[in-house]
Amino acid sequence: MQSRIRRKFNRIIPMQRLIWLLRRKLFWQLTIGVHGLIVLAAGFLYFAENGINPKLQSFHDALYWAVATATTVGYGDITASTVIGKWLSMALMVLGTLFSALYTALFAAALMKPELDIIEREILDEDRKVENLSRKVETLGEHSPD
Repeated sequence: MQSRIRRKFNRIIPMQRLIWLLRRKLFWQLTIGVHGLIVLAAGFLYFAENGINPKLQSFHDALYWAVATATTVGYGDITASTVIGKWLSMALMVLGTLFSALYTALFAAALMKPELDIIEREILDEDRKVENLSRKVETLGEHSPD
């Protein structure tokens, strides 16, 4: 009986953590920003290299390049051939790494949130205990004969 309850509880916790993450404004700002940047970079590459780069036949190819570059996978099957395209590639690589780090931090925060809340409550409880003890020591000091 107890193990069945524990299994149900353990299934609920990841869902609660996911809900916590989805309620964060920063998560949505980052998600929209990253995807917007990828589409924008794809558009810039397409307009800069359309008709110049033989590997770039459609916007879909440019979008594929942007996703592969931003995620730092960079297969190399589609590469920029113009100076503007190469600068765009470098910027997207750096920003992609930055966004990956930010996503990792957000997901880590979502996973650790319940434990951090528990630790924070314990620290506050200990602080209250120390304050109460300090007040008791002060009152004892006031009542002691000099």
